[in-house]
Amino acid sequence: MKLAPPGSGLPNFERLFIKNVLVPSIRILITWNIALYLLQRELKIIDKLVKSLDEELLIKKIIIDRTFAIEDDTRQFSINMVLEHLEIAGNKIKNVIETLSLEKEFIEDIKIENVKPKQNANNQYESFKNFYQEYISFIKSLDKKQSKMKKKHPWFVEFNNYDWSVFMYMHTFIHRRQIEAIIKEIK
Repeated sequence: MKLAPPGSGLPNFERLFIKNVLVPSIRILITWNIALYLLQRELKIIDKLVKSLDEELLIKKIIIDRTFAIEDDTRQFSINMVLEHLEIAGNKIKNVIETLSLEKEFIEDIKIENVKPKQNANNQYESFKNFYQEYISFIKSLDKKQSKMKKKHPWFVEFNNYDWSVFMYMHTFIHRRQIEAIIKEIK
C-alpha cells in the first residue's frame, strides 16, 4: 500500500471542518487552564497505555486505518514514532508560544513534514515524558495574556499564543487516539 507523502495534508472536508467549526468553537469554550488540564489528562492516558509495553512493541511499525486529523503517511508509525512526533511538534509549539508571548514575530516557517519522526529510538518514551514535564512547567509559569502576534498553522488559521497552547492539547488528543489504534492492531 502506497501512502501519501508527509505534508500532503488532510482531506479537504476535514481540514475545513477543523478550521471553520472546531477552532472557533474551542476558542470560545477552552481557557489556558482548561487546555493545560486536558493536556495533562491526555498525557496520563498515554502513560497508562505505553508504560507497560515491551520495547519491541513500542518500535513496531503498524499500519492503522486513517483516523480524524491524521495525515495518510502518519498511519504507518510505531508508538515510539508517535511519541517522537509529539515531542518534535511540541518543541516547535513551545517555541512559537514563547516567541508570541513576547509579542515577537515567529519567523521560521512551520511545515508539517519537518515535525515527522526520524529515529524510532528505544528511549523515546522517557524523552517524551521529560519534554512534557518541561512544557507543563513552562505553561504554568507563563503570563496568560493572549498575544496580538500570531503565527499561521500550515493547515488552518493564524493562532496567537493561547490558540497554540490549546492546539497542543488537541494535537496530543489526536495522537493519543492514534496510539490506541496502534495498540489495538498489535494485540
